[in-house]
Parts: sequence; C-alpha cells; structure tokens
Amino acid sequence: MAQESSKEELLDKIEKTAHDYEAKYHGCSRCVTQSLVDHLKIGDTSTFKASIPLCAGVAMRGETCGALLSGILAVGIALGKEDIKDEDWMGALAAGYRLSRRFEKEIGSTSCKEIQKARLGRAFNIADVNDYEEFKKAGGYVECPKVVGKAARLAAQLIIEESEKK
Repeated sequence: MAQESSKEELLDKIEKTAHDYEAKYHGCSRCVTQSLVDHLKIGDTSTFKASIPLCAGVAMRGETCGALLSGILAVGIALGKEDIKDEDWMGALAAGYRLSRRFEKEIGSTSCKEIQKARLGRAFNIADVNDYEEFKKAGGYVECPKVVGKAARLAAQLIIEESEKK
C-alpha cells in the first residue's frame, strides 16, 4: 500500500510540475518533457530541445496535441529499443498507442484544435499574433496547463506500469 501511495504521490508531482511549467513558461510539449526529465530522469536537454517544435499541435498548426506527443516521445525513450536491427521494437509502439487512447478518453480528443474548442469555445491560430492574444484572453493558460499536467501524468503512469512488468 505504501508503494501505491508513493507512486500516486510521484504522479501527482509530475502532473503539478507539468501544469505549473505550462502556466508559467508555456509550450505544452516542452513542459511535459521537462516534468518527465525532472521526475523520471527520462531524456535530457537534447530531448527537451527536440520537443519544442511539437508545441501547439505540431509547430503551432493545431494538429495532434503537443503535450500528448511529448508523452509518446517519453514512452519511446523509456521503452524503445536502441538498435535498428532489434526486432522487438513494437512494444514501444503499442505503448504509445495505449497512451494516445488513454489521453483521448481522458481529454476527449488528441487534436489541439478540438481540445481548444471544447475548453475555450473555439480553436485559435497560435501562429497569428492577434489570435494568440485572443487565446490568452479566453483562458488558454488556464485550460492548457490542465491538459499538459494530465498528459504528463498519463505518460508517467504508463511508463511506470510497463517498467514494473519487467
């Protein structure tokens, strides 16, 4: 029971850290990545830098949620194989699929634009300066941190579950 409690405490910390990073510093994908680097020691500064263009639905395009993509990236780092010749690489792919399904069930969509519509009333073009200002006024940095925190938690939860199987 104590182990379950400490696992929940860790997941709570990961979720809060990612949430707070998004609220303060912004950039959904990088906030998930940094929280997982901080708490699970998954990845490094190169991982963090590589996650930046995933922000706001892949380079501000509103496509697949950047927070989810960084969670999937972390799953790959934690569970993936290092050798191209290793035929047992599908486990990480399947884990990424499971994470995306869990995220979709929890959040309602994997699409940045659809998540914005559900939480903010409409989708915003983050690449447009005026629309970005409207995003902020609509509560973008109130709602997106919730999604970011949840994405980090779900990724960490799956990684922990998979590592316990080994």
